[in-house]
Amino acid sequence: MPDRIPTQIGDVLILHSRSIPTHAVGAISEDGQQECKANMSYERDRTAAEAAARRLVMPGRRIYIKNTDTGHWAELD
Repeated sequence: MPDRIPTQIGDVLILHSRSIPTHAVGAISEDGQQECKANMSYERDRTAAEAAARRLVMPGRRIYIKNTDTGHWAELD
């Protein structure tokens, strides 16, 4: 089982799946949050999802991308 994402308030999470062609983008509202909960946007591809995430992320915080099929995640630069 993949490790939990070390999210903190102000981070942004991008969720994607092979079976669904859209990416969900949402701001983290509580430390340790593993899913997007509210105020999500849906983007057609990763480039648009990353652009949306960069608009949402708070200064000094991080953007994570998670594959919902496998549970694996990575931090974006």
